[in-house]
Amino acid sequence: MSEKNSIAILLVDDEEINVQNVGHFLEHQGFLVTTAISGNEALNLLNQSHFDLVITDLKMGDVDGVQVMKTAKELHPEIEVIIVTGYATVNSAVDAMAQGAFYYLPKPIKLKELHALVLRATEKTLLRREVSRLKQRIEAQKGTTQFIGQNPAILELKDSIAHFAQLDCNILITGETGTGKELVARTIYELSPRADKRFLPINCGAMTEELMVNELFGHEKDAYTDAGGLRNGLLESANGGVVLFDEIGEMPLSMQVKLLRVLQEKTIIRVGGTTEIPIDVRLLAATNRDLKEEVGKGTFRQDLYYRLNVINLHIPPLRDRKDDIPLLVNYFLAKYSLPNRNTKNFSPEALHRLQNYDYPGNARELENIIERSLALCDDPEIQPHHLPADLSKSQPFHLPNIQTGQSPTRSLEENEREYILSILKSVGGNKTKTAKIIGIDRVSLWRKLKKYEKNGINVE
Repeated sequence: MSEKNSIAILLVDDEEINVQNVGHFLEHQGFLVTTAISGNEALNLLNQSHFDLVITDLKMGDVDGVQVMKTAKELHPEIEVIIVTGYATVNSAVDAMAQGAFYYLPKPIKLKELHALVLRATEKTLLRREVSRLKQRIEAQKGTTQFIGQNPAILELKDSIAHFAQLDCNILITGETGTGKELVARTIYELSPRADKRFLPINCGAMTEELMVNELFGHEKDAYTDAGGLRNGLLESANGGVVLFDEIGEMPLSMQVKLLRVLQEKTIIRVGGTTEIPIDVRLLAATNRDLKEEVGKGTFRQDLYYRLNVINLHIPPLRDRKDDIPLLVNYFLAKYSLPNRNTKNFSPEALHRLQNYDYPGNARELENIIERSLALCDDPEIQPHHLPADLSKSQPFHLPNIQTGQSPTRSLEENEREYILSILKSVGGNKTKTAKIIGIDRVSLWRKLKKYEKNGINVE
C-alpha cells in the first residue's frame, strides 16, 4: 500500500451528482473517499472517523462548509480543508482560508486542478506524518530503556522487540502478571511503521462476550433494543493501527471463532449488519497463561493459537533475574522520590530483603513496594519496618562481623558503581556504548565516573 492510498478524504456536497463524480475521480487516483450529501451528515462522520482531508462545498442547505471546517478542526486540529465555492462567494472562501482552510476551489470543479490541490494538501499531511513518526521512533528507542536491567534474557528481549516491531506480523507476548506485557506491546507499536496510527489495548477479561462483540464490531442502527444509531466498533476505529488483546486466554471460545475470522478475512460485520467491512490492523496478544496447555484442555482454539503465535516474546519473571533488582530499585526510587522528602536510599538490611524476595507480582510488585516505602518513610534511609510484612519471609540478614573480615552487604550506590564499571570494562572503556547499554546519557555517565575518581576508584 502506498502512502497516498492511506490518505482518507471526506467529500461533502449537497448536490449528489457532484459527490458521485468527484468521489469516483479521487478513488480512481488511489485515495480513500467517504462522501456526505449534507453538512449534518458530514458532522456525524467527522465524529465517528478520522480523515486527513475534507473537501466541502461552501453553501449548503443545512450546515455550511465553514461550520464543517470548524468542527473538523476542533476534532482534528491537523486536518486539511479545501473549500469549494461558486464565483459569487469567492470572498467568503477567502475568509474561510483566514480561518484555517488549506485553499479554495471555484466551481465548476476542474478535476485536473482539484487533483493538483489534493496532492499539495497530501504532501503536507505526509510530511507531518513522517515528522511525527521520526519523533515517535526516537522516543520509542529511548522507550526500550524502560525495561530496566542487563540480565541476558532482558537484553535479548530488547533486541527482539526492536527487530520484530518492523515486521507487520502478529506477536504473542507471554509472561506472568506484572512483568510488563503491555509495555512490550506499546514499544512494539511505537517502533513500528504504524506508529502514526492508533494503539488500542483491549482487556479480554474485563468484558462479557455480548459487550465485547458490540465494542469490537459496532452495530447498525436499531440492531437491537436501545441500540440507537449506527456505531463504529473499536476495530474499525483502529484501522491502520495496532490492537493489543490483553489476557487473550480469558476470551470465550465462541468469541475466539469471531476473532479468528477477522484474522483470516481481514473484515468485520457490525452487529445487525450484513456488509463486510475491510479493516487493516496489526494484532498483538498478551497472556499470563500457557496457551499451548489451554489448547490441550480444549479452552483455547488451536487454529487461533497458531494465528497469534507467529512470533513469541516471553518476559522472564523477576525472580529469574534478581541481578537486575538493584537497578530497578534505583529507577523506582528516582521515579517516586518526593521533593519534600529526603529519603534517598535503602538501609543494607532493607536492600537485602528486596534482593532476596521472589516477587510473585514481578516488577509491578517491586514498584508498588518502593512507592509505598517512600510514602511511609521520613528518614534518610528506608528500614525493614517500612517494607511489607511478606518480605520478612526472605532470607535473614546478618550484620557483618568486622573481626572475621566478612564484607558488609553493599549499598545500592555501590551496586550501581560495580555494575557501571563492569559494563565499561566489557566494552573496552567505550563511554558512549556504556551509556547506551545502561540507558543514561553520556553526560550523566561522565559525572558518575568523575565522582568515582574523586573517591580514589580507578575507572580505566
